[in-house]
Amino acid sequence: MSPMKLFSRFAIHCALITASLLLAGCEKSDIRYSKTLDRNALMVLPFPGWTSTGDDKVQPVDLSATTDTPTEVGVAGTQAEISPLYVVRLDDTHAALVTQVLPVDENNRPFDCHSCSGTIGAYFFEHSADGWHMITRQDSVATSGVEGNIGRTSITKLEEGHFAVTAEWGSCWQGYCGRWLVVVGLQGDLAHLLNAGIALSVDNDGAHGACSALDNSASAKEDAKDGSDECMDIQSEWKFQGNHLQVLYTGRLRQLGTSGELLPTKKIRERTIYVATPGQLTLISGSDPIPDF
Repeated sequence: MSPMKLFSRFAIHCALITASLLLAGCEKSDIRYSKTLDRNALMVLPFPGWTSTGDDKVQPVDLSATTDTPTEVGVAGTQAEISPLYVVRLDDTHAALVTQVLPVDENNRPFDCHSCSGTIGAYFFEHSADGWHMITRQDSVATSGVEGNIGRTSITKLEEGHFAVTAEWGSCWQGYCGRWLVVVGLQGDLAHLLNAGIALSVDNDGAHGACSALDNSASAKEDAKDGSDECMDIQSEWKFQGNHLQVLYTGRLRQLGTSGELLPTKKIRERTIYVATPGQLTLISGSDPIPDF
C-alpha cells in the first residue's frame, strides 16, 4: 500500500474517532417535557426535585424582582415552599402555571410573622410534538399577604388569551384593620403586576372606639382633645365584568379638619371602575374613598 493511501486511511480513522468522542461528550438537551397539563407534572419542569409533600416541596427561588434582596442573593436562591395554585390554558399551544411562594426558616417552615408576606410566581409553557416545555420563568411576580399566606386567590378570564390572578388579603395592626386586592395579569408568555394593592376596606374602631362612639356626643368631644377620634369604617365588594374591575364601597368616614375640629360624618357610597389591558390596570371612573392609614 502506498504511503499516501495509508495516510488517508489513518486520517479517516482519526476523524471517525474524533467525531465519536465529540458526540459522546455533547451534553443532552436540558429541556424537560410534560405530556399533560397536570399541575404536579408541570411543577417538576421549573423545579426538577419538587414533590407535593415533604421537604422537597421547598426549593430555591429568585425573589429579587419583588424584594430588596441583593441580586446576587436572589440569583443564588431563597429557600421557599412552592405550591401550585392554577394551571391556565391561554390558547391551544400556550399555558401558565401560577404558584404560591412562601420563604421558609431553617426548619423549612414558612415564616409566619406579621410582616412576612408570600409571593405569586408564574411559569409559562408551550406545546410541541414532545409535549409541554417551559418558555418563561417568573419566580416572583408580586408579593401578597401576611403571616405566611398570600390570601384568598382567584382567577378570571378577561378576554381571549388574557387572564387576571387576584389575591385578597387582610391585616390588623394597633386597632386598624384593612383589606387589599393584588391583581396580576397573564398573557402570552409573561405575567405583569397590574396593581400591588387596591385598598378594599378599613376599620379603625379597635384603635380608640371612635366609630362606636359616634352617637355619643360627650365621648366624641372628649376624644377630639387628643385627636384620636377619627372614625374610618368602609367596606367593599368587587367583581370582574369582562375586562372591567368594579369595586363598590359603602360605609362612613369622620375625620379631623385642618384646625383639629371634628368634621361631620360622611356617608360613603362610591363605585370605582378599572379597565384591564395587557400589562395595565387603569382607573377610568370614581376614586378609592379609603384614606391612608
